Amino acid sequence: MKKFAALLIIALVAIIVLVLFTNPNLFGKAWLYVIGFIGYVVVLVENGFKKIAGAFSGSKESKTDGFPLPHVDKNNDSQVIEQKTKEISALNQKIKDLEIKLQQSKIEEGTLLGKCTLTVLRYIDDGETTLGLIFLRNKFFAYTLEDTHQDEKVRGKTRISAGIYNIGYSPVDPAHSRITRDYLRDFQPWFTRHLHLRNVPEFEGIYIHVGNYHENTEGCILIADGVTAGTSRKSLRNSRDAYQRFYKIIAALLDSNEHVNIQILNEDWFDRSKLTSL
Repeated sequence: MKKFAALLIIALVAIIVLVLFTNPNLFGKAWLYVIGFIGYVVVLVENGFKKIAGAFSGSKESKTDGFPLPHVDKNNDSQVIEQKTKEISALNQKIKDLEIKLQQSKIEEGTLLGKCTLTVLRYIDDGETTLGLIFLRNKFFAYTLEDTHQDEKVRGKTRISAGIYNIGYSPVDPAHSRITRDYLRDFQPWFTRHLHLRNVPEFEGIYIHVGNYHENTEGCILIADGVTAGTSRKSLRNSRDAYQRFYKIIAALLDSNEHVNIQILNEDWFDRSKLTSL
């Protein structure tokens, strides 16, 4: 039974990979969507194949820190698993290619896309939710979710304008902020104050924080390791883990008096840049 389930998972993954690479028109600028989901796909596939390999090699065997694949022999299952490992390596290479392109490419004004500490590339807005990719020093870090664009601000349902903003700790006293008190309770000892985007036109209290749906943002930027984009309601997954990693890195930079800023680009960043498809 375990072997059947493992083979089924392998078949599904293979079908998804084939669809993405043989039918790029399904996603318009397919390279962007493929790259956008690589981080989560790689994590899923790696974790999945660790379990699959364990099922094939016997549950009593000790686990190692490496990728526990059986040696290639006449067993077709072993050969399939090795093929999937090669595909994971290829996906990792594609995300590296995108990081290089971001570092080298310029928008019309000649400004480097990756000139800030953080870069958010918004890539889809369905009229309710905006999804994006966040890069830390031009390295893909996680997914983002914001409210939709509005020509005129609608309170609690509008994303902030594209632009460059400085980031610092929130100036609000935790005693006067319910959300800060909640985070202090839930994320001790590493959380102190929210990471705050400063001087955002028409907005106050714009943070980068935990959340899954556009109802959780009210103009803020949500961050997570996983994303669900193929359904009518777009959402994030594994937000708390991504936020903890993110917060610790940015807090360390701020505590060392390093200047931290973020560049946010709208969906037309592709057309305005010198990027070419991968």
